Amino acid sequence: MSQPDPSDSALPHKEQELLRRAYGLSSDAQSLALYRDWAKTYDRTMLDGLHYQSPMLIADRLAALLPQRDSKVLDIGCGTGLAGRALAAHGFSTIDGIDISPEMMAVARMQGGYRALVCADLNVPLPWADGAYQGAICCGTFTSGHVRANCLDEVVRVLAAGAAFAFTVKLEVWESFGFKDKLAQLQASGALDILALDADRLYANSPEADGMFCSVRRL
Repeated sequence: MSQPDPSDSALPHKEQELLRRAYGLSSDAQSLALYRDWAKTYDRTMLDGLHYQSPMLIADRLAALLPQRDSKVLDIGCGTGLAGRALAAHGFSTIDGIDISPEMMAVARMQGGYRALVCADLNVPLPWADGAYQGAICCGTFTSGHVRANCLDEVVRVLAAGAAFAFTVKLEVWESFGFKDKLAQLQASGALDILALDADRLYANSPEADGMFCSVRRL
């Protein structure tokens, strides 16, 4: 699936190289190294350079499903906090973030908007009790070189009954990383109700749909 070409943007050369590395990730070690190097300029690259619209769009979806603005919300793969800040703009006041990159979360901490930030791997059990959150959001984490769909079992576990979860999946890994099948399995088991699965553009200047925008509810 096509996606923005860093060489077509007005990005500085260093940021173009970081973006190329992002498109070629194949391991956790590569991801950690990339986001260590990219943390300070990530927001500028994504927002100003590539017109990344997913954080705002997916926050809009969660806000529509979760009218109680004091709900406890988990931002999965929070990075520098783009989705968290979009939720805060909707009036959400209790947002916790989890990410594997301490450097990215350091930026999120400086930007504000989070109650707590936890550095952890989504491939292992999450450090929260069953049903701890009334909502969850995830943007930009379910993509090439990152976690597979099995992590959704833990996400579902920490959601309370009736909780809403809005997230994006890069379209080219939607099936190959198991997200399509995993969601069908969770729905068939009675764990989730799938509310919407829509292909759309992750970037405002994407030439075509390159992401799946998903809205589900914990049963």
